[in-house]
Amino acid sequence: MELIMAMAAGLTVATAAMLLARNTSRFFQYEARFSSAHISAMLGMQRLTADIQRAAFLSTPNIREDPMTCRSSSTWPPGLQQLAGIRIIPNGSYNEHTADLAQSAANGLQPDSLIIGGAFGTNEQFDVQTITGNGTNVQLQLVSGAMKRTEMRASTGSASLPSIFAPGRILRIVTDGQPPYVYGVIAGYDAATRSVLLGSTPALPFKDVGPCGISSSGTNSGFIVSPVARVLYDIRSLRSHPTYGLLVEPPQNSEQMTGDLLRTELIRVELDANDEEIPSTLEVVSEYAVDLKFGISTAAIVTATGVNPEVQRFPIQTPALANIGTVAGDITSGGTPQRIRSVQVRLSTRTRAPDRDSERSYTAGAETRHLRFLIPGVVPSVAALGDTVPAGAPAVYARMRTLQAEVALPNNERAQQW
Repeated sequence: MELIMAMAAGLTVATAAMLLARNTSRFFQYEARFSSAHISAMLGMQRLTADIQRAAFLSTPNIREDPMTCRSSSTWPPGLQQLAGIRIIPNGSYNEHTADLAQSAANGLQPDSLIIGGAFGTNEQFDVQTITGNGTNVQLQLVSGAMKRTEMRASTGSASLPSIFAPGRILRIVTDGQPPYVYGVIAGYDAATRSVLLGSTPALPFKDVGPCGISSSGTNSGFIVSPVARVLYDIRSLRSHPTYGLLVEPPQNSEQMTGDLLRTELIRVELDANDEEIPSTLEVVSEYAVDLKFGISTAAIVTATGVNPEVQRFPIQTPALANIGTVAGDITSGGTPQRIRSVQVRLSTRTRAPDRDSERSYTAGAETRHLRFLIPGVVPSVAALGDTVPAGAPAVYARMRTLQAEVALPNNERAQQW
C-alpha cells in the first residue's frame, strides 16, 4: 500500500512538473514571437520615419509648382513629372496586391502605400567641372570636398559613387549656384572620368535659347549636382520573389498552423524615371506587416470659399479621408503635397503563429489599438497559390504590434507661399 501511494504521489508530481514545463515553454514561445513582432514593427517604423524626414531633401516638394524649377515637363518621363516630397495612395497596397492581402482584408484592413522623393543615398552636393555632350555628360570636380569625402567613405564600405549616381535616379543641377534648378535622368556613372551620364530624354534646357538652363557655350563649371530618388513603401507578399521567396516560404505543411500561407511584408523599393520599380533595390523593411496607414497635417487648404491658412489635421482613419488622397495625391492630377507640414504613420505587424483561439471583443476594421489579427480558417484565394486549408477550420488570432508616429517635413517649409 505504501509503495502504491508513493508511486501515485510521484506520478502526480511528475505530471505537474511536465505540465508546468509545457506551459512555460509555450509561454516562452508566445512571448518570443511577440517580441519578434515588436522588433519588426520598431525597425520598420524607424526606417520609414527616417525616410519621411528626408522628403524633398535636396529636391522639391512639388516639381510642377516649384518656382525654383526650370520646367520642360512636356518632355519629362512619368517619374520626373510626378517628383514630389510625399505622395500617399489611400488603400494603395491593397488595391495593387489584393490577392496577397486577403488576410488583412478579412480584418477590415486595407493598407496604404507611400512614395517619397528626396536625396537618400548621400547628403553631399557635388561640384561640376564641365558639362559636355549636349548636356549628357556631367564631369565632377576631382578635388572637391564632397568627392574626397565620398571616396574615403566608400573605401570603408559606405555607398560608392556608382551606387549613389545609379541609373534610373534623377539628377538635380543647381545652375550658377542658385535657382532655377534643372533636372535630368541618370543613365550611368563613368568611374574613369568621374562623370555622371545623363539620358538624352529629357534633354537639359539651355539658357541661351530659353529663360533658364545650362550654357551651351560655356563649361558650366561651378554648378552643383545631387542625386534624387523616389522610393515606394507598400505591403505585399514575397513568396514568388526570386531573392526573398525562400526566406518567406513556410516550412512544409506548417502554413495551416502558423498562418504563413498569406504572410505579407513591408517593403521599400526605388522607382525609376519611368515610374517603374527597380528590382535590385527592393528590400524587406518589416516582416509580417499587415497594415500601413497615414494621416496628414496641412496648411493653406483651398476650399470653395477661398484659402484657409490654418493648419488642419486629417487623422489616420479606415477608410482614409478624401482630403488625404487629394492633398497628398498625384501632382499631375492636382495634388498639393507642398502644403503638408507633418505625416502621421501607423504600422502594424503580427506574430508568426496564432496564440489566441477566440476574441470576444473583436470587431473587424474598428479603429482600435489593433491588438488581435484574425487568421481565417478558410482563405478564398489560397487555391491560386497552390495551397489548401481544410474547410471549416476554426478561426484563430495572432497578436499584433501597432506603432504610431508623427513626422515633421522640414523641407516643405520653403513652400509655404506656393
